[in-house]
Amino acid sequence: MKSNLKYEWLSFALAILGIITGIFFPSLAQGLSFIGDIFILLLKMLIIPLVFTSIFLSITNIPLQEVKSLGVKTLLYYLSTSSLACITGLFVAQFILVPSTDLASYGIEGVSKLDSIGLKHFVTSFFSGNFFQALSEGNIVQIVVFTIILAMASLKLNQKDRQVLIDVSEAIQNLMTIIIKGILKIAPLGVFSLLASIVSKTELSSFNTLGSLFLGITIAVMIHVFINLFSMATFIGKFSFFSFLFKVRKALVVAVTTASSTATLPVSAQVLVKDVGVKDKTSGFVLPLGATLNMDGSALYQSLVILFLGSFAGIELSFYHEVLVFFFVMTSSAGTAGIPGGGMMMVGAVMGMVGIPLEYIGIYLLVDRFWDYPITMVNVLGDLVGAKTIDRYIS
Repeated sequence: MKSNLKYEWLSFALAILGIITGIFFPSLAQGLSFIGDIFILLLKMLIIPLVFTSIFLSITNIPLQEVKSLGVKTLLYYLSTSSLACITGLFVAQFILVPSTDLASYGIEGVSKLDSIGLKHFVTSFFSGNFFQALSEGNIVQIVVFTIILAMASLKLNQKDRQVLIDVSEAIQNLMTIIIKGILKIAPLGVFSLLASIVSKTELSSFNTLGSLFLGITIAVMIHVFINLFSMATFIGKFSFFSFLFKVRKALVVAVTTASSTATLPVSAQVLVKDVGVKDKTSGFVLPLGATLNMDGSALYQSLVILFLGSFAGIELSFYHEVLVFFFVMTSSAGTAGIPGGGMMMVGAVMGMVGIPLEYIGIYLLVDRFWDYPITMVNVLGDLVGAKTIDRYIS
């Protein structure tokens, strides 16, 4: 806990130093921008293997005989709550969009890459005739779709062959986790460099709008927790939402202090079974799947931040474009790792799809230093409510 606090204070201190450097020493800020570039490249390097293994393992760990009952109910619940969360984020974003900034210094036109996407192209863009091309291009949507198809097909394999795939995927994911932990140790330097670079090239008045972003996220989280999840618990799960919150408080505390839905899994399973009375098989199935695929908070948070940064960067998004962002965020949030900072790579991927300069991820990282913790708690709460709700319909 003390080390986490030291890390947070270091991140905050270097963020402030980056802003000061960008204001008073713009030349130095530009000279040190390579640190932020390296940080971004390291993050991008891990996106594909992390998404692939996270989604593959979530699906392959489903017992074949449970797919038609427990599996379908779980996926429908996750799709419903994640959609509600994402729509909430997009809705609230309409009230906090900011005037665009001048991107001339970036050499980038303020035009969305989504302008050229028609309905036919949009539908076919989810599929690739060459998986290795999708890998080389870093097309997250196509990779996620292919991974789901691959994982579902693996359920038809004999146990021995399927276990080989699972073991390899787990080993790769464990390796990625180790690398991510290492990268997160240098994240404060990355934040310093990225913020210094952005501030040195941006009018300071542009940053007055971050207060509205914090307010927007707060409002969106309140709506999702106390309207969306409350309604799901009351009308679908038929249980007292506030009594439930009290019973699962231990898991929520762990989630908000570790910023890791994966690390919270053991505590979540314990409180659900012992304190709430959820069946073991429901908890054992719903929670691990939710730790990877059900990211209510991430879907809400990412959709809101993407629209905010798009407006900040001068990219005009129509309603049609926002619908596309909805699908992009829904797809990519399913691959958000259940570890601290896992959302960074997913936001970067969606930013690339929309056409937002990746340099702006420095703004996201600054905001995320605070919001990563409560958003993880929202993710975990969504899993817990889901397990309790689904358990009502399982014999």
